Amino acid sequence: MEPIIKQYENGLRLVVQPMANYRSVALNVQVLVGSGDELPNEQGLSHFCEHMLFKGTKRRTGQQIIDELSMLSVDYNAWTSESATCYHTKGVADNLEQCVDILSDMYFNLQFTPEDFDKEGDVIVQEIAMHEDRPKSVLFDLLNSTFFHGTKYEHPVAGFAKAIKKYQPDDIYQYIKKHYIAPNTVIAMAGDVTLARAEALVAKYFLPFYPQGKAQPKMRVNTPAIVPVPSQVKKKKNTEQQHVALVFPVGNQFADDRYALGLLTLILGGDMSSRLFINVREKLGLVYSIHAERELCDLGGYFAVVFSCTPKNTAKVIEVVSHEIAKLRQEGVTATELTKARNFRHVNVLFQSESTVAVNNGNTDQLMEYGRIDSTDAYLRKIDQITVADLQAVIDQYLRLDRMSIFTVGK
Repeated sequence: MEPIIKQYENGLRLVVQPMANYRSVALNVQVLVGSGDELPNEQGLSHFCEHMLFKGTKRRTGQQIIDELSMLSVDYNAWTSESATCYHTKGVADNLEQCVDILSDMYFNLQFTPEDFDKEGDVIVQEIAMHEDRPKSVLFDLLNSTFFHGTKYEHPVAGFAKAIKKYQPDDIYQYIKKHYIAPNTVIAMAGDVTLARAEALVAKYFLPFYPQGKAQPKMRVNTPAIVPVPSQVKKKKNTEQQHVALVFPVGNQFADDRYALGLLTLILGGDMSSRLFINVREKLGLVYSIHAERELCDLGGYFAVVFSCTPKNTAKVIEVVSHEIAKLRQEGVTATELTKARNFRHVNVLFQSESTVAVNNGNTDQLMEYGRIDSTDAYLRKIDQITVADLQAVIDQYLRLDRMSIFTVGK
């Protein structure tokens, strides 16, 4: 059954996907606020709020929240990105109401002690330090801070330790008050749940606690994609390998060619049969790991080739990758490569359709990013309509060596 979307008068949105023969239900309460929505004096607050919501409410202590979820044997967690904050559970269908009750209580009734605030601030500082110990994390922070310089996505999601230490409890309460509102929120459920049950739970645990009034849901705006000036940026770190990203600017998340770009990612560096894996690792033995990926947002996006190698091999790997991209521009992809990438995408979508969590995440993200949800069949039709010529157009437009930036972390 395809997902059902309901938009309430106050701007709250509900998406439900009943899945036959499942006994579990995945639940998301996702708020359209992330690090990209923070003002300069708010950096890291979206992520800080995510932590603090587990520290207590007017009805429950932080320990009671954890104990109740654990007693229900519920998988639960939360995350923050540049564009959203999500609180999620997965449990058996009989426990869905308790999960909705707990997440609603956290969302509307946040209350914590000054001691918990100070301790959690210290925890986040430790999380930032742990993040900075990971070369790949440092690499992508370096990439994003340069690629998105001067934009809302320039700073890291968790913020900076210096800023975290200066925040006060009221900063959390005020940020929640400003952003945790109906037009910013999507509630999603997938699995052993009906639309009627989902609507009843929302009517009981969410709708009564919002101010009355009409509003339209918050939406990301389609803006022209940024095209940063090519750069070479290196950050020294005492590591055995150098960690490198070769980056090309592409269109934003609304661009029609994003589907072709996704297939190109698979062909160039998606798995062990991809061009880069075969030619850089298998034939030359220059790396252990190399892959391609794309990252898209409302402001733009990038296509990246990411690898790690010993410092003496770095220049050679960049040379080989550049040669492969030049060859791709000249000769294009083959029909066989396109078929293989299509098959991979079909199977990947099929596997995701067998997971209540994957289905729920996909529905939530699509609704928040595009205001709609494409059916699985509609998505696969778009994939099947992509031709070799479409891929060549993407290659010609984006994979230009004169626009390539190089980011390196290591000795």
